[in-house]
Amino acid sequence: MIYIQKDSKYPIYLQIYHKIKEDIEEENIIHGERLPGIRTLAKTLGVAINTVSRAYAQLDVEGYIQSKHGSGFVVQDTSNKVMNVNYVPHDTTTLSVKTSELSQAVSLYDFQYGEISYEQFPFKLWRKYTSQILLSPEKEIVNKYPDRKGDLLLRQEIKKHLHRSRGMVCCEEQIIVGCGLQYSLDILCKILGEKNKTIAMEEPGYNGARDVFINNNYNLHLLPASKEGLIISSIYNSYACAAYVTPSHQFPYGTVMPISQRKELLNWANTNDAYIIEDDYDSELRYDVNPVPTLHSLDTHDRTIYIGTFSKSLSPSLRVNYMVLPVKILTMYCSMFSSYTSPVSWLTQRTLATYMRDQNYERYIHKTCIAYKRRHDVFIQEATKMFGNKVILHGRGAGLHFILEFPNGEDQEWLIKQAEKVGVKVYPMLPFWKNQDDCPKNILFLGYSLMSEQEIREGIELLESVWFGALSK
Repeated sequence: MIYIQKDSKYPIYLQIYHKIKEDIEEENIIHGERLPGIRTLAKTLGVAINTVSRAYAQLDVEGYIQSKHGSGFVVQDTSNKVMNVNYVPHDTTTLSVKTSELSQAVSLYDFQYGEISYEQFPFKLWRKYTSQILLSPEKEIVNKYPDRKGDLLLRQEIKKHLHRSRGMVCCEEQIIVGCGLQYSLDILCKILGEKNKTIAMEEPGYNGARDVFINNNYNLHLLPASKEGLIISSIYNSYACAAYVTPSHQFPYGTVMPISQRKELLNWANTNDAYIIEDDYDSELRYDVNPVPTLHSLDTHDRTIYIGTFSKSLSPSLRVNYMVLPVKILTMYCSMFSSYTSPVSWLTQRTLATYMRDQNYERYIHKTCIAYKRRHDVFIQEATKMFGNKVILHGRGAGLHFILEFPNGEDQEWLIKQAEKVGVKVYPMLPFWKNQDDCPKNILFLGYSLMSEQEIREGIELLESVWFGALSK
């Protein structure tokens, strides 16, 4: 029974969400059971339909329930039972590197991913805080080496931010400030390699992370990922010391790892004395429901290495990211890197810390999400209107990119070359595959962070004309 507390500090939709989630976890509601319809539950509880809809959407994206056509919302299996799957790992030793031969012509419309719009950056406030710090008594620190783990004030602000936004509990001593994901992974490779040198990671997955593992002479055990999710069961044959994953927004497909898979992965790490490297690269940029819980917040055995960044939310050129290390890994870090100095300037760290302390970062995230949601929604609206059922969009509801699938089998190389003819740049998925022969040929990778809403409309209209319209003839 769901009881609504009108005087609770929690919104009504969160009260509904937490009660249903608790009932599923405690098996008061079992796998396969159908939940009441949205309208029915709203009428029963005396709340708005949108309130129940929002609670169900959060449960759906986290994998507790699933919308089934004709059946409403059905409870999913949230157990962490290991599937009996005979998995034969791919041979990763005899593959040659392939590169796509793309035209270098200047494009009028560039659906690139990675950089973000400079108009979003808080130049005025950043200048104000930088000036204040340089005029303060603390300015003497600018000529000293920064704290080895990172500026203490920044680590304290990151700790508070993670607790408020991601439900994580940690202390500032566990937080290590770095200059980007690859720097952090390079550090971890040196620590984790003391045990063995096999890393499990998603296939397809982020090639920037893959290159770090390869450059540190790690063997890769590839976990098959698709638009339906990640096949985790194969990890039990890997003997990996760690698994690198993007559970809140799988890169590049954009899927959210359901709760059953999260539990299974955590169980694997605990029973195999291994670790999970959780790359939470764009968790702030969620447009449909609240950010999903981190693996770190579900981990009761201290097996998760959490990596966050300011590159997607604030600016990639700041070169500021951070790790939250388990106690055992933290001890090894302090032993192995006691002489290392923080790679990020103290002035940048203190400016960011002061900006966060005054709650400007949270306001900035809210404003940024509104701006990117508009572009996200325009992309979906225009793609639906112009392409119809000729294109399937994957990765809705979060992040700064979409995957376009062409069910009629159009080849990505042809699609890219056709787009170039009308001054539009779109991108292949090949770089994200270690085994590039396995990459489907009918998918493309399109970002929208640098484009205005009008440019998105115009770019998609041009793509329709050259892919499916008169210009394609």
